[in-house]
Amino acid sequence: MIQKFFATLILTCFFCSLANADELWLKNISTAKLTELYQQVGYTGITEKNWLMLPSKHYPAIFLKKFPTDFTKIEDTEQRNSLFIKIMAPLTLKLNQDILSERQQILNIDRDFRQKQKISSAQQKTLEEKAIKYDVFTRLKDHERTDFLISELLKRIDVISPSIMISLAAIETDFGSSRIVKDGNSLYKVLQWHTQSGLKPIGEDKNADYRIKTYPDIYQAIKDFALRINSNINFEFFRAARAEIHKSTNPERLIGKPLVAYAFTNSELKNYAGIIEYILSYYELFIIDQSTLDTTVITKQIIKKYAN
Repeated sequence: MIQKFFATLILTCFFCSLANADELWLKNISTAKLTELYQQVGYTGITEKNWLMLPSKHYPAIFLKKFPTDFTKIEDTEQRNSLFIKIMAPLTLKLNQDILSERQQILNIDRDFRQKQKISSAQQKTLEEKAIKYDVFTRLKDHERTDFLISELLKRIDVISPSIMISLAAIETDFGSSRIVKDGNSLYKVLQWHTQSGLKPIGEDKNADYRIKTYPDIYQAIKDFALRINSNINFEFFRAARAEIHKSTNPERLIGKPLVAYAFTNSELKNYAGIIEYILSYYELFIIDQSTLDTTVITKQIIKKYAN
């Protein structure tokens, strides 16, 4: 059952955090130093594709705020692509960990509402704040409003397959080598209109009234695009398909590939979904969809040596 799948994932993350609540965030690091760190914590994967953590399916809680300072100098394409995936995997798993925590808030409110047919003022405030964040609007009032908001928020506050998030970023940034990553921590080419803030696209009309959105770190870029998927009308079909999967007896369908076609039907690129499916399949990213974060490998010694 999909509900049991989510419960298991939450409990896994919870017990991991009990063992060692440490996460390692890195801002400035070279590829050599990062590779050394990965080897030290056992983040080496299988021989053929060293980003796949098999059979454990556990990824270390090592999160980069920026790509390595010399990342674009890696000449070997496969080596660079491999490191890109290794950097992105823990970040996308953390994204879903954070989304599940937020979703649990709504599930708790839903439980109280079904049992008592009412909720506290604090719970109602939470619903209203989440409704604004996830672009949920209704003119309903009182009991009907609460019921509607809970239902809509549970459709929107939900996990997004790491394989999809990684594939998209790979396409939009050429596996992290694009200038928008180096200059703006941008991974998905999110556009901002009628502003001078952000990166100006190269080769565009000099009078173009839009910019590529920039971020303080790459995790914020991931979170921002995930919020768009979970709130923007262009991804409504994706959310509907995901909601249907919740009713399925086979939670494995939540992996990225079955959802790709629903997510990118509105793309200007004719075969955008096909490109995503190719990357997802070629790099076997669906395995990351089935994986979890491991904080137990982040010791105090590791933090002391590498934290910056």
